[in-house]
Amino acid sequence: MFTNTSFADTEKLVNSPFTVPELAIFPEKCVALRQGKHCYTKIKFQWHAPIRGDYCIRTVSDQKLIRCWYNSTFGELESEFNSPDAKRYELIEIGSGQVSNQVEMKVNWVYTNKRKKRRWRLF
Repeated sequence: MFTNTSFADTEKLVNSPFTVPELAIFPEKCVALRQGKHCYTKIKFQWHAPIRGDYCIRTVSDQKLIRCWYNSTFGELESEFNSPDAKRYELIEIGSGQVSNQVEMKVNWVYTNKRKKRRWRLF
């Protein structure tokens, strides 16, 4: 699987034999300034399959299709990521509905919300 690979490693994997479709995402994490704030970055999806077919990338949570490829063995997509939380994505084969694998875009932050809200009182 591609889960912790660089682009150089991806080239090696693309040229090696495999038996199931695989999906990768780069980068694998986004860093927001504060916990709970939206994280913004550009992400790149790459996938390849051992046999030609119809494949789609979709979000796991709501199963929203992001992009589909028809009669293909590989694909790439650049997209915007905008979320305060991690998101999972999956590659599916359209005809069978079979999910090949999932990848996760993690969200980290520089500062956690440790401040306690203090209420002012006049008395």
